[in-house]
Amino acid sequence: MFRRFHHLAAIAAVAVFATAPAHAADFLTAIDDVPLVKGLTELPDPVVFESDQGRVVRTSAEGQVGASEISAFYLASLPSLGWKRVEDPDHLAFERENERLNINMREPASSRPVTVNFELIVKLASTRLPE
Repeated sequence: MFRRFHHLAAIAAVAVFATAPAHAADFLTAIDDVPLVKGLTELPDPVVFESDQGRVVRTSAEGQVGASEISAFYLASLPSLGWKRVEDPDHLAFERENERLNINMREPASSRPVTVNFELIVKLASTRLPE
């Protein structure tokens, strides 16, 4: 019995790690199904707004990673998690069902870390995302 449980636990662990995109060190804590680029650290105290129309989660991460590397990572990894790229001149933006994910990067001119802001907007099924 223990051997069977151990075998099932090993299969579950492989399944979890197999779904993590390449170069992801972890997933965001505030938005648990969005991977975090290796080299970025999520900042504490995300902002969460909830209402009867949906939810908005804002969190940020910092690190010594280039903005182009961050963009390339999310463009490559998020579609495998069900996100579709949306053209938006102000954000790196993705949608999935009733969710919208906006990613903004601020790369300072000095050697300070890059700041990446994530915003997840979840609308209830009865409401629509703006087009």
